[in-house]
Amino acid sequence: MIPSSPSPFARPKPGLRIVEGAPRLTRPGRDEIATFPAESAKLVEKTWAAQSEDLEKGRYDLTWMENRHFLLAGATGQGLGGAIATAVIHNLGSEGSVTIIARDLKKSLGYETGLRMRSLAAEEGLENRFHWVNSGLAIEGDGLDDTLRLLREANADRVIYVNTVAAAHSGLLPGCPPIYITDVDEEGLFQWELAPLDNRMIDTTRYVMGELAVHFGHILAQKGITVEATAFADWRGSLHRESRHPESLEYGRCGAYSASLALPKDFLQEEAAQCFGTPRMVLDFFYPIMRTRALGFIPGGKAMSHVYDTMMKREGIRRIELPELALMTLDYMGRALTTGRYNPFPRFDFHEAPLELWFYEIVRRLCEDPADPFYFRNWIEADPA
Repeated sequence: MIPSSPSPFARPKPGLRIVEGAPRLTRPGRDEIATFPAESAKLVEKTWAAQSEDLEKGRYDLTWMENRHFLLAGATGQGLGGAIATAVIHNLGSEGSVTIIARDLKKSLGYETGLRMRSLAAEEGLENRFHWVNSGLAIEGDGLDDTLRLLREANADRVIYVNTVAAAHSGLLPGCPPIYITDVDEEGLFQWELAPLDNRMIDTTRYVMGELAVHFGHILAQKGITVEATAFADWRGSLHRESRHPESLEYGRCGAYSASLALPKDFLQEEAAQCFGTPRMVLDFFYPIMRTRALGFIPGGKAMSHVYDTMMKREGIRRIELPELALMTLDYMGRALTTGRYNPFPRFDFHEAPLELWFYEIVRRLCEDPADPFYFRNWIEADPA
């Protein structure tokens, strides 16, 4: 028998449309596919233009990256990984290298971004110092052998390993009460009712972004590749363990992070904690809400990002965009490697975190009444894309 919960997030809002499950992965149409090459080129160029401006102003220092070797997992597309890869390609010096590992469909923006990065690497004269593996992370068999061969071809016996892979299922764990999450679409305001996940979905979510991400670094070391530093991507919702307990008044408060999306983050946090104070440097970075493709597949992601935008505008808080977050990540890793002093859990969301309690009060009150101060269009712009 599934227990009940006293939490308001375990009950639907009266009169508000309910959609079960989570946003679905849709296949792009022919016309959309045709735009990907130009869009990917524009994305990479726009990212580097923003990063160049910040670097020229001296806000961040990437000189430490010269002649280093980078292995970036999940580093294609419009997300954080792609922004990190763009900065790395431009700052490798005469002997550094970058190996990008992804798993993108050939008819996707991510794949076209990989092609554009390969072209950019050729323009930068990287030759055999740039590699792109589109078969995903592998810890055994031909996939691992291919990765090791490419690293050796680039003389990469020491690497900086950054994993920003986004591949998870959003839903309820077995025996948990319902969770309802407010969101917005082209029809207006509605609420997701998270659907139960089967064991396969749970195992995949836990493994790909958690166990595999951690274990891959161990395998590299076993194969003779020294991992100078490891970086993972996290979000503060994974820290709110109270929202995972059905008996709590805050159960479900962090939406899908109160259920499945927290699973892999436990592995990343444990790895960073265990390695702290040892020769192995592992950094679990906490990022603000990032407007990426992955956000659109998280129930409540669109509404959350737009409400935070509104709150930050009202409070005069500057939004930190992906290109700069990538620079912040690399700059921090450089200082950690140079000085040996670091926080294993760097927080790049401090500008946003003080708004969190306000956010939850707003989202609980969002409604469809134009006369109400919490009418959703007062907090979410007309285009929820």
